[in-house]
Amino acid sequence: MLSNMSVVVVPNRVAADQAAGRIVGVAATAEPTYAHVGSTIDPDSWPDHHPYVRSLVVGRGQACFAAAVDGLRSWACHRGIRARVHPAGAPIVVGTTVAVELPIGPVRIIVPNRVVAVICEPARFGFAYGTLPGHEERGEEGFVVEQAPDGTVTATVVVDAVPATPAARLVGPAVTLVQHLAVRRYLSAWAAHVDEVVSASTAGHA
Repeated sequence: MLSNMSVVVVPNRVAADQAAGRIVGVAATAEPTYAHVGSTIDPDSWPDHHPYVRSLVVGRGQACFAAAVDGLRSWACHRGIRARVHPAGAPIVVGTTVAVELPIGPVRIIVPNRVVAVICEPARFGFAYGTLPGHEERGEEGFVVEQAPDGTVTATVVVDAVPATPAARLVGPAVTLVQHLAVRRYLSAWAAHVDEVVSASTAGHA
């Protein structure tokens, strides 16, 4: 029986899509599995937390900022870890429940998350999504892009999460290494999306 209380492993694409849909349905009424909701977006409110933070300058100017925002709205960062987000095109609004599908060899692991905070300002956009019951971690990830007064556009990824299951806690250091690798890949995929969108726009106006 499928439940949001366990990581689901499935063998193929059709099964993954079906399982993800069921997980989203089950998780829709669940509460986040941690108390520090919003800590990756508003770290000053949680001074006792020490999240992992990495930033990358992805360009300059309004076109670059718009492309970076588009990358977040289209979940482009997750391509860096070869993840698929269900449902496709899930909106970046507080309350959106998603299932993130991670391929590991011939199988997929699907875990539930929810968008818990959104920033939408003229020069700053981002969101945080947090774990729901069934996730092997407990906590959240935040993604924020900001355009400085001089036009510099910086993408930042923040992770404030710890292992949640006995198996994950057993290999805690390895989980941390995987988190850090995922952050680097998030940023790389995000930057690639910005480059692609800006280049396409420039070519279209040539």
